[in-house]
Amino acid sequence: MRNYPWTHTTQCTEILPSIGDKLCVYTNASFSNGRGISIFTTPKLAEEFANLPAFKDQSALKDVNVDSGAWYAHELPGKGVGLLANKSLKSKDRVTAYTPALIAHLEGDLGTMEREKWYRLAISQLPDATQHAYLQLAFVYGQDIIRVQDIVKANTFQLHVGGQNHLAVFPETSRLNHACSPNAQYYLDPGLLTHFVHATRPIALDEEITISYTSPLDLTEVRQQHLQDGFLFTCTCSRCTNQEATDDTVETIQRLQAALNDWSESSHGTPKLAETVLSLYRREGLEGFLDIPYGFAALAYNAVGDSKEAEKFARLAQESILLKDGPWTPNMQIWNELLKDPMKHWSYKRRM
Repeated sequence: MRNYPWTHTTQCTEILPSIGDKLCVYTNASFSNGRGISIFTTPKLAEEFANLPAFKDQSALKDVNVDSGAWYAHELPGKGVGLLANKSLKSKDRVTAYTPALIAHLEGDLGTMEREKWYRLAISQLPDATQHAYLQLAFVYGQDIIRVQDIVKANTFQLHVGGQNHLAVFPETSRLNHACSPNAQYYLDPGLLTHFVHATRPIALDEEITISYTSPLDLTEVRQQHLQDGFLFTCTCSRCTNQEATDDTVETIQRLQAALNDWSESSHGTPKLAETVLSLYRREGLEGFLDIPYGFAALAYNAVGDSKEAEKFARLAQESILLKDGPWTPNMQIWNELLKDPMKHWSYKRRM
């Protein structure tokens, strides 16, 4: 098949000035056992997509787009549809793993109605069930004439392929609501085109499963502004409604982390200080972001010659990174280096 892996005739825009190329709709309606996928991108990038493991290796997605039995969708007062736990979940339990219905190259050349035309074409070529799942998602402005890209605005995640930023909509995981102290963490696998979500602390039956749409380590005003600008809502979680206490804790975390990052002779970056930071993260409900304090603890213990504790915290940092960034992140290499031989690491006995 000459157009493989695309199942529909490719249709394209004119050359767009900002990217110096045209954008085309590439659809594979049989992708991942009939789930389907449509990608609005350049011809060159389409070749890169087609050579990813998600397309080249039929077994790569064998555990993806499968109901985990961990969640169900439910209408929530003031939040629309969210995901709730269908059973008790433990930390590190997988919640979801899904590929997107739509991927679209981030561009600024197309007018609103022109972009809507191409997005609608992309969605119309998907299997009926995937179309339906996409079109049932929440939107921002509520104007049916731009419904498809309105859904993108309300539900998008960013996916980098071929060095270029793309917007991706995952119908199931787009139902996950925001919390500034979420009980789940996600990462995107660009090779499998898959959005993975795992629990980061115990989640009870029927408890809402949440992720963070913004950095929970930002001050409240910054978090609120980001959520308002990007998602057009005001967060009313306990951290946001207790702004003074939350911001005091965030500023304390920032101050203590700066001390732990100080490697001068006058440094006060002790293991006790690292343990304090770790406790503050937990107090704020930031279990999904513990790779940072675990890493500081690993270095702080190694710096006083306690290689066993350093190894323990380095491994914990790696476990946290796997839930937050995926195995390929450069941050993983930092702890691989320490774990090779803590006593030969640059940090060993640096603070003795």
